[in-house]
Amino acid sequence: MDELKLIEAVFAEPDPTPQAAAAGRDRFLRQAQQAQASQAGRPRRRWARALPARRVVLVGAMAVTLTAGILVTEVGLGGSAPHTPANLLAAPPADARALLTLAARAAADQSDTVPSRGQYVHTKTLAQQSLYTKDKSGAMQYTKVLVNEERWEAADVGKPWLSRRQALSATGPAPRNFWDRGTEDILYESSGCPGRPAYARLGAWPTDPAQVRAKIVADTGEAPLRIWSSLKSLIRESVVRPSLGAALYRVAAGLDGIALIGDTVDVSGRPGLAVAMDEGDGTRSELIFDRRTYQYLGERTVVTKAKTVKLPEGEYTEKTGAVNGVAVLAVDLVPSLPEVSPKASRMKIPC
Repeated sequence: MDELKLIEAVFAEPDPTPQAAAAGRDRFLRQAQQAQASQAGRPRRRWARALPARRVVLVGAMAVTLTAGILVTEVGLGGSAPHTPANLLAAPPADARALLTLAARAAADQSDTVPSRGQYVHTKTLAQQSLYTKDKSGAMQYTKVLVNEERWEAADVGKPWLSRRQALSATGPAPRNFWDRGTEDILYESSGCPGRPAYARLGAWPTDPAQVRAKIVADTGEAPLRIWSSLKSLIRESVVRPSLGAALYRVAAGLDGIALIGDTVDVSGRPGLAVAMDEGDGTRSELIFDRRTYQYLGERTVVTKAKTVKLPEGEYTEKTGAVNGVAVLAVDLVPSLPEVSPKASRMKIPC
């Protein structure tokens, strides 16, 4: 009987009891060990006689696995290579709470970003934004703009910070000069107070989920949607402090109204899984995580029901499916600011 016929025979047989499967595995392993031991002392020149036995062992291993009904469902937090069995057979999280629990574990495995003296915390994001303009008849028009945003925050008191914005592309009727203004720098200079970069501001937060929740609720109250709104902002900033992010995800997992979005992408196009909440105004807000590593990718707001947006210049009806959001691309430490644009705006570092 060749391998294909053997496999067909395996599938044709009824599933064994757990006791029979266990006995079969033990018997197979014992026979394989005996076969290996009998081959160990033989000369290498007799490989041709050993080859059929090796083929039987491989097919036998497949038969035992199929007969026992084994299915790999565990998910590795660190992700897996695209073609490894763990990636091909891993089961997705069952619900939003399961995804947030996995995200919390992944975040807990990361190190917080703590700059040394003289360093800067550098964050890079991609934002998808809405631009509203009027056509010749005065009707409002919508253009989607992708914007690269970077920020450098100094570890040292009194050192300047830098915020940089550059539009990359646009989809819609707005003329290019309406959305492409080149590199736009804002240089934040000392205002006589230390300032509070994200890593320092969040450094004072506890990492115990119960304490984090109590701190949020003290400002927002117990309404799930208000807690969710605060969590979104904190999670976006906590990319510099994953230990706090882990606690924030566990707080989010306890909210009523969260839902799992099993197939989504962030604004940079990376595939992910999302936890979402209905905002109650015709939109749904999402926190997006990598499909394999469960690390935070960014957030989106999706229009779920067409609605009218009131603007200073008029009104515009947003269509169902319209998206805005931010994707986190990099968080690292750098030794200095880049060269600042000569046209940079100047502001004071907020206290």
